[in-house]
Amino acid sequence: METRRIFSTIDTHTAGGPTRILTSGVPFLPGSTVAEKFVHFQANFDPIRKLLLTEPRGHKDMYGAVVTESRLDDADLGVFFMTAAGYLPTCVHSAMGVAAAMLQTGALALEPPKVELAFETPSGLIALEPHIRAGKIHSISLQTKPAYIQEIGATLRAGERDLRVDLVFSGVFFVLVDSDANGLEIRQGRLPDFVALGQQVLAEANRRFETRHPELPQIKGFALALFYERIDRSHFKDIVTGRTGSIDRSPCGAGSGALAALQAVGGEIASNEEIDIEGVIGTHFGARLIRQVKVGAYAGGVPQISGSAYVTGFHQFVLDADDPLKEGFVLG
Repeated sequence: METRRIFSTIDTHTAGGPTRILTSGVPFLPGSTVAEKFVHFQANFDPIRKLLLTEPRGHKDMYGAVVTESRLDDADLGVFFMTAAGYLPTCVHSAMGVAAAMLQTGALALEPPKVELAFETPSGLIALEPHIRAGKIHSISLQTKPAYIQEIGATLRAGERDLRVDLVFSGVFFVLVDSDANGLEIRQGRLPDFVALGQQVLAEANRRFETRHPELPQIKGFALALFYERIDRSHFKDIVTGRTGSIDRSPCGAGSGALAALQAVGGEIASNEEIDIEGVIGTHFGARLIRQVKVGAYAGGVPQISGSAYVTGFHQFVLDADDPLKEGFVLG
């Protein structure tokens, strides 16, 4: 076998959401910011994403992160995020996975009085606070950029249904669907129905509504549908699906922030009151709106999401020069 290239990764899961963290094998990425490196990677090295995240090495719902250097004095490292289907400006569960991997391998350390990590991402600097118990990382809290409510109570036609939906930005643009208000039942056995409905919802939302972030014009289009059920005042269940039919294994970090923002801005919970979101496999994220702010003309706030991440493996992937599937494949 003639090996053309070797890629080293650390794999993690955060509440079940997988992340493959690429630590070596990427050629030099020019750029003075992580955003510039991100753009260069997309333009020149997209086959690496396909190789590592799609089959036969990954799967259609796989997430990835590329660790790189940052020139910012306040940043511990640079990182950008990708999926089997493309790229993300930010990813909460993957950022938590990177923090856990870097701390557990000793690549990063927290020495008192330092209690937080700072990552430069394409969408700016993010702060992560690991919570240590008995010498182990119990959970990680991440404060995201402000979320905002674009529209409340919009009517949207999906297939044969008229749905009442809310449109929220939290890292990406979400369509939030209250299952009780729309006669839906959140349960794992109905996942194929939610995948199909989510694709219909997102297609119609992108046809009918514009997405214009006041400060981040590069982020466009409704990317995820979040179906949720309120169990009690502070406990929710959700199913999160994407335009390509993906299903988030975790409760979705950014989506948890979107739900907390919607509840707090709507007066259903108080600011800084935490809600517990249970995902499709029974894992949990905590989310709160630590303060309310306006984003342009929209009401919103700054979400903080908390969850637990674990290292699942260390891998070396090889690219055989004779492999006919050098860029992997996606079924469906």
